[in-house]
Amino acid sequence: MNIKLLAMGCLFTFFQLSAQVTEKAENITPSTFSNLTLDSAFNTPHFYVESNLEFALLHELAHAIIELNNIPVLGGREKAADQIATMFMMLNSRDVDDDLLDQMVSISAEWMIEWQQEVEHSSIAFWDVHPLSIQRFYDVTCLVYGAAVDKLERIRKEAWLPYQRAWDCDLEYQQNRETLSWLADNYSYVTFDESWHPVPKANAGTGRPTVNVQYITPSRPAHKAIVQWLQSSERVAYILGRVNEAIKLPKPVTIYFESQCSEPDAWWNPNIDGIIICYELIEQFEQNEKRLKPLINKLKGEANQSYLFLFPSKYEALISTHKGVLRERFIQEMEQMLKQNKTAQSK
Repeated sequence: MNIKLLAMGCLFTFFQLSAQVTEKAENITPSTFSNLTLDSAFNTPHFYVESNLEFALLHELAHAIIELNNIPVLGGREKAADQIATMFMMLNSRDVDDDLLDQMVSISAEWMIEWQQEVEHSSIAFWDVHPLSIQRFYDVTCLVYGAAVDKLERIRKEAWLPYQRAWDCDLEYQQNRETLSWLADNYSYVTFDESWHPVPKANAGTGRPTVNVQYITPSRPAHKAIVQWLQSSERVAYILGRVNEAIKLPKPVTIYFESQCSEPDAWWNPNIDGIIICYELIEQFEQNEKRLKPLINKLKGEANQSYLFLFPSKYEALISTHKGVLRERFIQEMEQMLKQNKTAQSK
């Protein structure tokens, strides 16, 4: 089997993988979502906007890496780019702390908010090469959950992931990791030790192609304010620093923040070896930030409706086939659900 064709679900996503990911069910200590305050997402200026801007940048950089290195992708480039961006964001931290979880919640929430708006305005593009916004919501959430099920169990408990999807999220994560060694060997300046810690390659060298940024001067006052904020923010420089340390590119790439867009958007332009980020997209993030708290409260209110009741036949089939770290936990929870259902029926 050609692993190159299977690998691109998570290209370079684990370049700075830390050893905190729990791999054994006996180490799992479930927590509740109610303990998560979301202080950073709710109270830190620009936190939501920065989180989603970082995701957009990394998503488009993933397209650049795939195309410039002529890497075949099986399963769709847009989904592969989403997985790359998701995992690279998780690796901003050596641990899955509250700030990091707030970031991932902000990204998942953006996809849910966009989906709600698409449904409201009947503007769902089923023909588009991108997955539906609601699918991207679940894809991002599942990969994050599968990477650290011990600390992110609260996400599943609070209606972000139903059983149908959560059941295999740890396996999704593990399947992606199986391609890591090959990807790192071919498309990065790092390799991995026995503990999966990244270490620079001996022959990494210097003077390699880099990713740069240019801010196109806008005419609108609102966009001028965005440029001023972007230039004063340390986030973009931090992202580019990490990317340039890890990613092998055959030629330089430039990120252009652009004002002449007809709609909120971002894309990779192979004709100029550049990434276009529209100021309108950042405006959209600013507007949707105001919708975050109502969305979180809505999901919390629906938490008890998120559990899938499995009929005995399907329940047995899942138990017999599942091999991931969530096996024992889900078995216990579903057995409890079945017991409660029988008790309710006998009354």
